Amino acid sequence: MANILFVIGLYPNYGGTEKVTTVLANAFVDRGHKVSIASFEQPHLELKDEELNPSIQLVALSFPLRKKSNVSILENVLDSKKIDVIINQWCLPYYVTSLINKARKKHKCILISALHGVPDQNKRLLTILHHKNTTENPVKRFLYGQAHKAMVFVTGLNLKYVYKHSDQYVVLSKSFIQTFRALSKIKESAKIRAIANPVTIEAPQSFDCLNEKAKENSILYVGRMDHANKRVHRVVEAWEEIHRKHEDWKLVLVGDGPEKETLQSYVKINDIQRVVFEGFKKEAPIAFYQKASVLLLTSDLEGFGLVVIEGMIYGVVPIVYGSYSAIYDIIENGKSGFITPAPYQRTNTVQQLEKLITDKVLRQELSRAAYDRAQHFALDRIVNEWENMIQEVYEK
Repeated sequence: MANILFVIGLYPNYGGTEKVTTVLANAFVDRGHKVSIASFEQPHLELKDEELNPSIQLVALSFPLRKKSNVSILENVLDSKKIDVIINQWCLPYYVTSLINKARKKHKCILISALHGVPDQNKRLLTILHHKNTTENPVKRFLYGQAHKAMVFVTGLNLKYVYKHSDQYVVLSKSFIQTFRALSKIKESAKIRAIANPVTIEAPQSFDCLNEKAKENSILYVGRMDHANKRVHRVVEAWEEIHRKHEDWKLVLVGDGPEKETLQSYVKINDIQRVVFEGFKKEAPIAFYQKASVLLLTSDLEGFGLVVIEGMIYGVVPIVYGSYSAIYDIIENGKSGFITPAPYQRTNTVQQLEKLITDKVLRQELSRAAYDRAQHFALDRIVNEWENMIQEVYEK
């Protein structure tokens, strides 16, 4: 059994990486490992008692990241807890890895760095590209283009540094490995392994446990409402095109964010019927997955898309914009859901929505297939992959 330390930016906190950390940490404890979690900021300590196994110790680091006291705190944890494995959940920027390596100089513990996003995409890069593509000023367009190139170059340097100074590097999809190699310009990739995120919510025991009568004629979006990443306006605009044709269906939006008020105003001004804004939910949105028939995700930026497998495990048929390659690991297009091609076009989303709304038999077939496909991301299976990797790396 291993002594494991997670290092993460903000924890406890709401968010995909934070939720995955909690689920993996609890699962490791259930299998006999001892776990600690170190974070630089602790915004929602109430989640510790609500979600985390009581045996897991939280360690408070602080900003600025690179100060000596953080090194000392980590050194004390490595000594007192006899840590065997460090899992770095915040491997960009590079100086988190640098900090960890300073602390483990005199220790034999291994360092596994996990990238919870797409190697060549992040919010900053997308924002620069958005400005470049929307400005009519040729000078600004040139400057944004140069800024984007510079940011891509810096991202590659960060990836290369962390890879070189870790014992193992984990990405969320096999399709990310080639992207990582191209961007970081590493010559070999022996230390890279793909391990997907697990289903992070309580799953039904079987598909038969899902009562077909519980399903409503509803299209569901779950997630943060922001323009740069999630592009939730696309969900609303797709529904706007068809809502008058399907008066027995509704759109349910679960989440909060800076775009929410804008979306509410748009719905009201354009008289879009049967749109329900449910707001942010502290608890997992299982009740919404149980009722929904279709899940709609139109993000420009996703690392993995936890809500997709969460919905699928409850038989919700996903329609997802294929802006990131990991979605092809999750959905078998046309068999367990639909992936619309890039670049984004509303007509593609509307076409797949119409298909599922009007064909109940198809919807039921894909619902079963979505449930079956989600089993590939069952927690036990993913934890097995982590344990096998840790053992292999540690033995080396």
